[in-house]
Amino acid sequence: MNLTRRNLLPRRAGLALAIACGLSFPAMSATPTADDTNDASADTLDTIVVTGTKTDDAFGEKSGIPLSRMPQSVQVISGEQIQAQGARSVGDLLRNVPSANAGQSRVSRYQSFSLKVRGFLADQMRNGIRQRYYEDIDASAMSNVDRVEVLKGPSSVLYGQSAIGGIVSIITKRPEDAFGGSAWVRVGEDDERVAGFDLTGGLGGDGRFAARLTGEIERSGTFVDRQDIDRNNIALAARWTVSDAVTVHWLSEYIERETLGYSGLPVIGTVANNGQGRVSRDVFLGEPSIRPLTADSPLIQLWADIRLSDAWTLTPRYQYQGFRTDFSQIRLRAMQANGTTVNRNGRFGTEDDDYQIAQLDLSGRFDTGSVGHQVLLGVEASREDSTFLQYNLTNVGAVDIYRPTYTYPAVAPTTVFGFDFAGLGDGTALYAQDLIALTPTWDAIVGVRHSRFDYTQTNDGVRDSSEVSATTWQLATNVRLSDRWSLFGGVNTGFDTESTLGARGANGQPFDPERSRQVEAGLRWNTERHRLSAAVFDLRRIDALTTDPTNPDFSVQDGEQRVRGIELEGDSRLGENLALNWGLARLDGKVTRSYDGDQDAELGDTPKLTGLVRARYAFAGTPWSLQGGVYGVSERRLVNGSDVRLPGYGLVDLGVHYARDAWSADLTVNNALDKRYYAASGNVFNVLPGDPRHVSLRLNWAF
Repeated sequence: MNLTRRNLLPRRAGLALAIACGLSFPAMSATPTADDTNDASADTLDTIVVTGTKTDDAFGEKSGIPLSRMPQSVQVISGEQIQAQGARSVGDLLRNVPSANAGQSRVSRYQSFSLKVRGFLADQMRNGIRQRYYEDIDASAMSNVDRVEVLKGPSSVLYGQSAIGGIVSIITKRPEDAFGGSAWVRVGEDDERVAGFDLTGGLGGDGRFAARLTGEIERSGTFVDRQDIDRNNIALAARWTVSDAVTVHWLSEYIERETLGYSGLPVIGTVANNGQGRVSRDVFLGEPSIRPLTADSPLIQLWADIRLSDAWTLTPRYQYQGFRTDFSQIRLRAMQANGTTVNRNGRFGTEDDDYQIAQLDLSGRFDTGSVGHQVLLGVEASREDSTFLQYNLTNVGAVDIYRPTYTYPAVAPTTVFGFDFAGLGDGTALYAQDLIALTPTWDAIVGVRHSRFDYTQTNDGVRDSSEVSATTWQLATNVRLSDRWSLFGGVNTGFDTESTLGARGANGQPFDPERSRQVEAGLRWNTERHRLSAAVFDLRRIDALTTDPTNPDFSVQDGEQRVRGIELEGDSRLGENLALNWGLARLDGKVTRSYDGDQDAELGDTPKLTGLVRARYAFAGTPWSLQGGVYGVSERRLVNGSDVRLPGYGLVDLGVHYARDAWSADLTVNNALDKRYYAASGNVFNVLPGDPRHVSLRLNWAF
């Protein structure tokens, strides 16, 4: 979690601001940064099928590279699949990606810090722009999501600082000229109550303006005793076609969530036997009477497509994003000798973050002899202003894991000052990418980026400044062997400052950003009814912090971890009525260099095998269809080198869909066999249970 200060405005003031700004600036949906229809090799491409959706759009709304020509593994999860699956969070969607780890349940705190791809954390992008904090607010905020694209491995040339595992690229819903909309409700077990709407249409009658308004409200219980989730999400997107050459785009979103801070369950008594029986997964071991976790975030995105000529387009982009939270947190610590009483500590805190980013991209096409070039040149500036104030609880007591007796409100909480942090970071970057059509069937992709960050931090009145920089690059290729077969591969690099920011070695020098590198080779097969992708890869986290062997009170930047693997995924239409999606991944994670006592240890929270099969069958001539899926994960270590292993598990999902005229209904049963399973929490003390069986009914009216 990023460090910030107390919210100075009421949370709903941000909602009013976001909507007011959206109504004040007409705008539109993004178009690809370059027109591929005239590319020298475009006429040889088939439209590909990605997770049941026919599309060959550019990845991430920014890259300019069609999905069929991406030199990295990519999967797309369509809006139709999101609804059919009954997914309630971004983590649920990652169960469609064989090498991904869906992470913690949505009842947990800050689910984004547990979402992984290929053994490492994944970052979120929204319409091609990096997101800060966004998943920390509400992993269930999907009412404005059109589709999700998952890019596997680092890709910092265009997207900058990003997690090692890959990018979860969310593409939001866009305005349409024709008036239409829908309204829906979902009810389910654990007193689930959710309602939403979606309205779109042209404004003014001349086709130049269009808008789309979506929203969602939830007032639900959860499978955890005493814990509810209250959520509010609203988004306004607009399009303004200024002229044939200029289109302006606008998106404003506001999301907020209120719930109790969830502490999870102790390792001993769940995955490690204490001889007293397994702890119930619905027990709440925090403190239900102290203030809840509240968080909200406004988001504004503004961009334009300015066509300079038939070959060149200029695209300025701007994003503002905020994050505000007041929280309390009770954390489980070591188990006492009796095996049933767990120690706890806790904290109160407030956080206030503001993140702004501006980009200017120039994309276009030109030829050098018989070789075609599709280039993207960009410059970026960003500013992040963060503050964090924390007080530590001094009188929270231990608790019996089977019969919890809470400390509060029997006594009043007492606190001691923890720390007061303020940080200001300014970033700049230059980047360039060239998609080179060497022949009508052979592409090469070359990219480079140089980023620089100036950070100033004040911690308890002590000021510290540092400057760091990183240069990353990409060299990759895509070869179309025939109308159906293609090969892809290359080397992609990345960087991340999350773990090194503000840290210094024994010599007093700041650390450079962590680096990452992926070498990947793959094969694609596409027909009108079938799609298959197979890839082998070696993904490495480089220059990670590890204990200084000559001065254990400090760190050195000499750690390394790697994941090697093979991944298969695809989808098929078997006849007119049956659609099938499937995937399988084999991962081998290892700590390859460390001074923390885990040298050569197996990487934590990285299952060796993950697999999935999902099917949907429509009964011809009827309004009925059935869907079902199986998702399986093998056992994995809790943390790097841990003796504790999280058990493997398999989940079965079932669903029935009915649609007639303007009405539709979806009955879904997730985890139908009520399998008990756990997600890692990132430490040795506690685990987080996954959702038990959940039955829900969604009713939708379209107009």
